[in-house]
Amino acid sequence: MNKVVDIVSPCYNEEQTIPLFFAAVDQITKDIPDFTFRFILINDGSTDKTLEVMNSIYERRNDFTIVDLSRNSGQNPALTAGLSVAKGDYVIMMDIDLQDPVCLIKDICEKFREGYEVVSPHRVSRQTDSAFKRESAGFFYKLTNRLEKKNVIPENVNCFRGLSRKALDTILALPEKDRLLVAEIPLIGYRSCQIDFVREKRVAGQSKYNLDKMVNYAFDIISAATAKPLYLPIKIGAIGAAVSLPLALIFLILFFLSDTGVISFSAVTSMMILTIILFILFGVFLIIFFVGFLGVYLHNILINTRGRPSFFIDSIRSPEDKNR
Repeated sequence: MNKVVDIVSPCYNEEQTIPLFFAAVDQITKDIPDFTFRFILINDGSTDKTLEVMNSIYERRNDFTIVDLSRNSGQNPALTAGLSVAKGDYVIMMDIDLQDPVCLIKDICEKFREGYEVVSPHRVSRQTDSAFKRESAGFFYKLTNRLEKKNVIPENVNCFRGLSRKALDTILALPEKDRLLVAEIPLIGYRSCQIDFVREKRVAGQSKYNLDKMVNYAFDIISAATAKPLYLPIKIGAIGAAVSLPLALIFLILFFLSDTGVISFSAVTSMMILTIILFILFGVFLIIFFVGFLGVYLHNILINTRGRPSFFIDSIRSPEDKNR
């Protein structure tokens, strides 16, 4: 009996890309033996004709489920909504815009045959990104993993993943309400592998990730992956105290030297005032930064203790509904 693979893709204003996605995926999946493929697309509060396009395709296919969210919730909540209704033996999460090459579906299924529970496509090149995005992404991965001193977030691996039923059930059983899959999937530690690939350009539409969203996403992932930033103020405070004492001694020596005429009193006073002002400004901005970072952790605690769902499903249309 064939194993069932559910392909799960979130969609936000993707009316142009959905037909192209199905055309490309059908060409690949028809030649993969031993697996039956089904599709779960999540309409994440789109404001264009995404839902209309989905409904039109739904009428022509018997392997397609539509999960319509009541409002825009974001990529991770939308993916979680799709994963929660997936019933297959395996799932593959991928973007609808074909930047995740559909040809990798065959490679992922081959890894499933070999017994891997988690298959993570790994980007070997970010040439389709801007120079700023490439450099900032590299800095983000290195910073997060350096803070934790281990590879908690695999570099250049996003939500494009293949998961076994066992891995998926384990992820969904985690208690987090504000789910971040890129931080949770490496956590489970099941048999995993990576597949190298080159990310393609978008076939249509525009990316929904602006600079503000990318910065917020980076802070969310860091706070989900490690608690080490909470210890940084202690270390910086200790370093500041260690630097302040010899600096105070230096100014004290200069103050006494000013009485001997080696250095003018006004010069010593100017240096002291300038140094104090710089230290105060640096300290104030550092405090603001760490208070903000603490706020991110407190926000995550609030979200998870409050227990509200991160998404609300308005309706689900599955192939079974056609037989009722």
